[in-house]
Amino acid sequence: MKKTLKIEGMKCCNCERHAREALEAINGVTVEKVSHDENVAVIDCAEDVSEATLKAAIEEEAGYTFLGVE
Repeated sequence: MKKTLKIEGMKCCNCERHAREALEAINGVTVEKVSHDENVAVIDCAEDVSEATLKAAIEEEAGYTFLGVE
């Protein structure tokens, strides 16, 4: 299941790396793309991952603002 996450606060490639690492730590998530220019992360979920889990990874682990799933 492919999902596009809207993320606010990423400014550079290091920000992309932090978001990628936080999302990849979730069991069943593969990160296809993280872009600070587009303020998105595109992921593929092998199993159903809740929006709350994704939000926690972005906000608590990476330190950015999760705006939702497109």
